[in-house]
Amino acid sequence: MRQMRTGWMALAMVLLIALAGFGKCWVEVEPNDAMEVADYMGELPGSSCFEGQIEVVGDADYFYFTLTSARWVKIETTTNEDTEIALLDALGTLLAQNDDLAVDVSSSYINMFLQPGDYYVAVVEHGNDNVIYDYTLTVAADLCVFEVEDNDTVSLADNLGNLPGELCGYGTIGVIGDIDFYYFTVTSSQWVEIQTVTDEETEISLFDYVGNLIARNDDAAIDVYRSYVSVYLDPGTYMIAVFEHGNDNVIYDYTLSVIGEACVFEIEPNDDSSLANALGSLPGSLCTAGAIDVVGDLDYFTFEMHSPAFVEIYTTTGGDSEIALFDADGNTIAINDDVTAGDSSSWIGQDLAPGTYYVAVREFGSDGTIDTYTLNLDAL
Repeated sequence: MRQMRTGWMALAMVLLIALAGFGKCWVEVEPNDAMEVADYMGELPGSSCFEGQIEVVGDADYFYFTLTSARWVKIETTTNEDTEIALLDALGTLLAQNDDLAVDVSSSYINMFLQPGDYYVAVVEHGNDNVIYDYTLTVAADLCVFEVEDNDTVSLADNLGNLPGELCGYGTIGVIGDIDFYYFTVTSSQWVEIQTVTDEETEISLFDYVGNLIARNDDAAIDVYRSYVSVYLDPGTYMIAVFEHGNDNVIYDYTLSVIGEACVFEIEPNDDSSLANALGSLPGSLCTAGAIDVVGDLDYFTFEMHSPAFVEIYTTTGGDSEIALFDADGNTIAINDDVTAGDSSSWIGQDLAPGTYYVAVREFGSDGTIDTYTLNLDAL
């Protein structure tokens, strides 16, 4: 069984990632004055922010985000000028609107519980009779979900979200014999670590979507009441049941942590762009592990860009890799062999527009093999 990280380290990382999201804001890309040309803010839970301006009287700036699981979402402008914001669903239906956060505070604020889906935020100058020289729009959703009772059956399970990544839920076993169900979706094969963080006697069970038991654990170790499961899972939807061991007591609070290793493993054959392994979307960070285990082998991967960004693409390996970046039509954008003299890993840095892209990895010269390599893509 593969050990990944302890529960306390996992929670610390969740907090660090949440804090790191602040202070790194994208800049709006005009024109974005309608839903059809809205700037993409990324996926929630988590946080994202954009810096913008209302440069022309009557202008409106549109942004959108994807919520992967039901959460409270906070939307706020930070500015010394008079913004107004509106929240709309994917069909353009107005869900909420706000002018001033408080009396004599011209920033705007919406806090609303939303179901999974795509949502749009419009930012305007209140009254549409002036400009705004600068504002920051922040959208944030707590990384942890709070259990929603009644969740004591599979059909009422709370949605934690998608992996890879880090998911968590807060819950209680408030009544003797209670059981809390959660589900999550694995989008690519990976190691998954599931555990409770609590001082009380939990027990957890992991099931596939049709109810087959995959793993079960009471105590992570002797005299340690938290529960722990580490397992390699294929793409699909999975269920977790949390209950009090013995079903003869209550649990005042627990945190359920579910962590999917960010690096996915390549799936052969992927030696042609039509067979490329899908890594996901940027901005953000993507990672895959692979090998050139046959002389002349070529590994293709594909990713999506949701908004313009500077992207770093690099390998980490003891072998002599070479990487190439292509657009959706197969045109070569960049090629690199060695990062520096004496470093046989490869690196490409490139400004990319929204769209579909491909990365190919091979052994330089195609006359040898590479036992292992890691391919990373970062756009922060």
